[in-house]
Amino acid sequence: MEDFRLLVNECLREVLTAGVTSHRRISRYARMRALETRVTGGIGLAASQIALSLAAGHRRRLRQGIARRTPYVRTPFVRVPAKCFHFDLDTGKLRLSLRRGEWTSFTIPVSNYHRQVLSQLDHRVTQVHIGLHRVVVIYAKTPEEPYAPTSLVALDTNESSLDGVRVTSEGATFVRVLFPEVREIQARHFGRRRYLGRKKAHDRRVSRLLLSREGWRERHRVRSQLHNITRSIIDRLATDHSALALEDLTGMSGPRRRVGGSRSHSVPRSRVLRRRLSSWPRSELHRQLAYKAQDRGVPVLWLSPYRTSRTCPRCGEVSEHRRRVGTRFDCAKCGWSLDRQLNAGLNLGVTALRRTAGLGGLRLDPDALLDDVVRPLYPTGNDRWARVERTGREAISSGTPPNGSAPD
Repeated sequence: MEDFRLLVNECLREVLTAGVTSHRRISRYARMRALETRVTGGIGLAASQIALSLAAGHRRRLRQGIARRTPYVRTPFVRVPAKCFHFDLDTGKLRLSLRRGEWTSFTIPVSNYHRQVLSQLDHRVTQVHIGLHRVVVIYAKTPEEPYAPTSLVALDTNESSLDGVRVTSEGATFVRVLFPEVREIQARHFGRRRYLGRKKAHDRRVSRLLLSREGWRERHRVRSQLHNITRSIIDRLATDHSALALEDLTGMSGPRRRVGGSRSHSVPRSRVLRRRLSSWPRSELHRQLAYKAQDRGVPVLWLSPYRTSRTCPRCGEVSEHRRRVGTRFDCAKCGWSLDRQLNAGLNLGVTALRRTAGLGGLRLDPDALLDDVVRPLYPTGNDRWARVERTGREAISSGTPPNGSAPD
């Protein structure tokens, strides 16, 4: 692992000093260095790919004006490609090719779940990442072929919900996916970080350690909640053979961002709102929906959110600035009135039906939805809010154990 770390740093130094951007040139250098250090050529190529990706991120940060130090790998590790190892799934024995004619092997614990997943025919192990404390087995899966959709689900992405419309051959209904537990988790950990920051303000080292631990726990809890939500959504979409229409929110970063589907002047925001929007996990939510939809063969349509919250789906009239719209959209021309978030999802559905030829048999009539109730879309089966985690000191003061259960 130490030799691999040094090889990555040597390739990284060559990439940055010589201005290398192609895989071919750095691969030639990595093979030469691998021969000199008596390392398998495949492992040398893996080191060159890691160095090239680190250099690309460093150059991107330089273009953005973010002052960063030159990247340098300090933790020993090794990433072994598929041609340089053999993994026995039954016994958990991992055999690695280190040098020409030199092999090493060790046994890793493999659970029944891992055996069940990796034993499938469309799964193949492609890489093994070995660190100081863990071994990560990276596998690839052949995705299913996209099916011909018979219905459409268009969802507007909001801070605590996905709101939109479901269109089938029988009609259309408003749908909504609620996940308030994500904001509950973020608010809880924000309060704990603020408390720890004040309490440990005199010791920066301990404060940094505790705050990083709280951030790690928050990210993992939020990601776990999003996995439950996205899994249930994609399973229902695949069962109904529905297509998914989402907003393309990749251009929301920056001081002049899209607000409610409009690219107008930046709206003054409070400090609390800015903090909440900066921790809004929209990218992680869309990432999970995208790769799970690709895995199940669910077609995904990415649409522009421009003016979706302030456009009338009946007559096409565009309302004035977002900050004067409020929680409901009221059209001054035709009298259309609807919840702003549902109105954005309805506009996404109209746009998706207009631009997609494969959904030409579906029709969406906004007037037929006025008297329809909003239905929960694909519930996860857990209607409770996120569990409140307590520290030992908080449990003693409140009389409640840290796990949230009732005291004996």
